[in-house]
Amino acid sequence: MNDYLKSIFVVLCIFTLFIVGTAAITSANGAKTTRTPVIALQWTTLPNGRQVSPVWGDMKTGAHITFIKFTPGMKTAPHIHSNDYVGIVVKGTARHYEPGLPGTETILPAGSHWAVPANVVHISECLPGSKCVFAIRQNAVFDIKPVK
Repeated sequence: MNDYLKSIFVVLCIFTLFIVGTAAITSANGAKTTRTPVIALQWTTLPNGRQVSPVWGDMKTGAHITFIKFTPGMKTAPHIHSNDYVGIVVKGTARHYEPGLPGTETILPAGSHWAVPANVVHISECLPGSKCVFAIRQNAVFDIKPVK
């Protein structure tokens, strides 16, 4: 195959990956692996303005890893979750803290992580300056229950 045809083939492969999104590949031992470029993420906007994109599992039905996107300055009301979860700041700068406990108001730049046990009142915040993207891991359904 000449260089021109090779170039066209590569462009068509990249275009197909962009259109299809996640590419499933069978590895040498027969297991399926996947790769999803950031441009192929599918975001759903929630009524509260946050956006979510599944990585693994389903946050509505059970164990999952999910990306959550906040706009700059976005801050939740105090709330709890029925299940423990762990979060990682992928982009931006955040705080996930317990109201009334100043010692929990740690600034979390990209690469930082936090964990919140079930039924602990907390606030999630994306500090002004850039959008935030968090990755959360939970072994059960994701829910939010506002508290006063």
